[in-house]
Amino acid sequence: MSELQVNELESKIAFLERHIEEQDRVILKMRGEIDKILLNLESLKTSVQHASEQNTDTRVERPPHY
Repeated sequence: MSELQVNELESKIAFLERHIEEQDRVILKMRGEIDKILLNLESLKTSVQHASEQNTDTRVERPPHY
């Protein structure tokens, strides 16, 4: 293998290593964002459940037009 080919391969390997590191950083950032979204979703589900539990007896409540 010529020195030019070796240098070309080394350059490609270096580029791919940097690319993988960048992808890892992006994936970690996205994982953090997904975790936050999941926490917000759980909080929203709990809020909806509590609200629906408080409004279970619809016979007592009359619609606003009565």
